[in-house]
Amino acid sequence: MTLHPAFRAYLDELNPLVEQAVAAGFQPTPESARAALAGLNQFAAPAIEIAEVSDHRIDGVPVRAYVPSPGIAADLIYFIHGGGHMAGDLDVYDFQARRLAAAANMVVVSVDYARAPEAPYPQGLEETYRVLQALPRALPGVSTTGAIHAFADSGGGAKLASIAQRVARGEWTSPIDRQVLLYPSLDYTMSGESMERFKTGYFLSAERVGWYFENYFPAGTDRAAASPLMGPFSATMPHTLVIAAEYDPLLSEAQAYVERAHEAGAPIHLIEAPGLLHAFAFFETLIPTEIERLYQISADFLRDGTVPTSWA
Repeated sequence: MTLHPAFRAYLDELNPLVEQAVAAGFQPTPESARAALAGLNQFAAPAIEIAEVSDHRIDGVPVRAYVPSPGIAADLIYFIHGGGHMAGDLDVYDFQARRLAAAANMVVVSVDYARAPEAPYPQGLEETYRVLQALPRALPGVSTTGAIHAFADSGGGAKLASIAQRVARGEWTSPIDRQVLLYPSLDYTMSGESMERFKTGYFLSAERVGWYFENYFPAGTDRAAASPLMGPFSATMPHTLVIAAEYDPLLSEAQAYVERAHEAGAPIHLIEAPGLLHAFAFFETLIPTEIERLYQISADFLRDGTVPTSWA
């Protein structure tokens, strides 16, 4: 499918501005990356009202709980935001966590893990894991069934897949039953074919991905060993749905990840969103029909494992 017309128009405005900034010598910083991601909230629809929203700390890590139906026991969704391991926080992703809680009618707990470069690998990953291990008993007064699922996008998807990787290695344990990885980052070596095919001009550039990783990993880190794509995989991995975007540099690593996990006997599925870009979930006012479909697919899967045959 051709690029969605809303994104074609968006890129026709964005790309010349990016080229001008590069020509003028602009150099990204953690602060500029965080501001740029937060700025995408301008495309969000009005925030959905959730009955109870409260902030907590679990093992010293900030989290935000969304309870759509207080007093009624519901499954819990662990929400791990993206942002290249550097950007994003509870507020930037508040609208997405609300949308997910309302669509699934489940308790959502969003985690505010420490970000690079101030907290390099593996600190944010380990914080994310510690919070997972404490759920749901760390939220007294929140009624849950005890079942835990997860939803994560981009760099958050990398963390969620990395937890599954370490479980497969026998290093960690995980209570996650079903999980959704939305346009996840899975190959820290950046060796996928789509990283070259969409390396520039499609919102997320290969150069920006490489810059994120340079800030995330300490010198000398074995990035291949850290990459969920490189395994190991196990048939006991959580039931997983990977949602990829057609015009995303990360597309081919999502495809390869699903293929390798499937070969290992893991229950995993891939859906490709035609015509869309990386981070498309931020652009609700530009592509409302596609965003409605995203949360419908995600909620159905997290509730009972339903997987559609295609995005349509």
